[in-house]
Amino acid sequence: MAPKKTLLFFLFLLTINLSAQEINKDTYKEKILSLSNILETESEARNQVVIIQKMLNLSKKNKDTFQTIRLLHQMGRKSQFLNEYHVSIKSFEKELVLFNAYNLSKQEKEIIDSLKITPIEIIVQLGNSYAAVGETKTALAFYSKSELIASQENLQFYKAVIPVLIGAMNYSAGDYKKALLNYKKGLNRLQTTTEIDERNRNFNSAITITSISDTYIKLKNIDSAKLVLKKAIKQGLDTLNNFIRIGFYSQNAKILIEEKKYSEALNKIKQLSILSHKHDPNSGNYYYYKELTAAYTGLKKYDSAIAVMEKGIEIGLTKTKEFYLVDDYKTLAKTYKKSGNTKKSNEYFEKYVLNQTALEKNKKNIINSFHNKELSSLESEKENQKKTTKYLMITSSSIILLLVLYLLRLSSRKKKDSDRFIKLINKINSLEQQQKIIDTKDKIIEEKLSIDINKETFNEILAGLHKIEEQHYYLKQECNSYNIARKIKTNTSYLSKVINTHYQKNFNTYINDLRINYVLLKLKKDSKFRAYAVQSISEEIGYKSTDSFTKYFRKRTGLLPSVYIKKLNSIN
Repeated sequence: MAPKKTLLFFLFLLTINLSAQEINKDTYKEKILSLSNILETESEARNQVVIIQKMLNLSKKNKDTFQTIRLLHQMGRKSQFLNEYHVSIKSFEKELVLFNAYNLSKQEKEIIDSLKITPIEIIVQLGNSYAAVGETKTALAFYSKSELIASQENLQFYKAVIPVLIGAMNYSAGDYKKALLNYKKGLNRLQTTTEIDERNRNFNSAITITSISDTYIKLKNIDSAKLVLKKAIKQGLDTLNNFIRIGFYSQNAKILIEEKKYSEALNKIKQLSILSHKHDPNSGNYYYYKELTAAYTGLKKYDSAIAVMEKGIEIGLTKTKEFYLVDDYKTLAKTYKKSGNTKKSNEYFEKYVLNQTALEKNKKNIINSFHNKELSSLESEKENQKKTTKYLMITSSSIILLLVLYLLRLSSRKKKDSDRFIKLINKINSLEQQQKIIDTKDKIIEEKLSIDINKETFNEILAGLHKIEEQHYYLKQECNSYNIARKIKTNTSYLSKVINTHYQKNFNTYINDLRINYVLLKLKKDSKFRAYAVQSISEEIGYKSTDSFTKYFRKRTGLLPSVYIKKLNSIN
């Protein structure tokens, strides 16, 4: 079968077979089911169109929008089957308007979903019908819209089918390489996605494979044309139904003709003829007349070839635009010339020339449509790139600004740290002998000054504290007011009273000051001690928590322990 017939006929039926198994819930839907048989004849289809029209009139009279939507969809599909594309366009356009305006109930939505009637389905069918009447710009616009919806909603079936439809337009424009790429893209998606049921996947894969094979023939790659069919036959895809068999028989016949095996081609066409007339008794030879003409011509049976081609053209004129028959006119002109009938040859050659102009115009329209689409995509990409660049510039500027602010803050902090370190070192140098670099005075003390301690006891406690300091007991983790009071044989109240009165600080401040004074001098003098980790240093001087040590060290010196150590190392 020719790609024009295959893809503007088969592809109109890509989704209808899915609904055929699902519509059996009520009497009305059973009637609709009877209208969805993809193997019906043309006369059956016309009878069903009459029934649909009567039902449409009834549903409109009853203002039944829901049933009108369903029937318009069926009318659109049947009109495609009958090659009455202007009728199908009107049906689908009315359906799309009603679908978008009508608020479906939950039950109605379930039924519509089961029938696979969705906005994207209607848009795709509009694209198919516009492509069939040569309105390629409009068709491509609908395909592009449906492609966008399929991508946004991740609709796997349409993501697989739409590249095939676009491939058919590439084929019509004579861009066989692009057509092949799109066909293969669609086939790969069909065969790899898990969201398409097996029946639909196989049906659409079979159609796409025959189109791929035909495109290989156009590219003069006969081996690949044969190989892709052979793989499909091995998978049993050629036996799905008689409609699919027609496509495979037709493609095999084309390959045999390309190989100049005309007698074998005639045998294959006989099988094709039986299936085609079974499918369409009135115009079955429309599916094989090109192949049969080529076989007869190859065998030099020119009269037989002429009769077949004239009959094929006669039927073709009822099914498609005349310029799509331009190659048939050319073939007939050549065949008449070979038979010796120059007059007839010239007559059909004139028809060929006239329709060639229309065909080239159609091809040009398709090419321009693709070109405009690419330009639109390019403009969109440029706009996105501008937005991205602007965003990156703003982001980069913000990052740079933050980095500058950070560096300024870091520089300021380093300067402050240096100033604090110098001040601290000077203080250490001047007070090192007294070992009282840090001497905090608390504004609020622990004990009430009203506690009375005689002078002798006071001095004994103070002497005990001096002994504790000399022994560096404050560096032990168990150092607390209770243990110190026990060591100097007093109680914690007296101990606090002496510390509060003599040192003007609380017990905790007293111990922390001793520890910080010790570590300041130890770090200044002992390079090995400076090599310890801050955690080890904190444990060494009695802190159970590194955080507590760091917090108190910074509070009393203005520096982190790590900064103090670093500064000391840089001096030494």
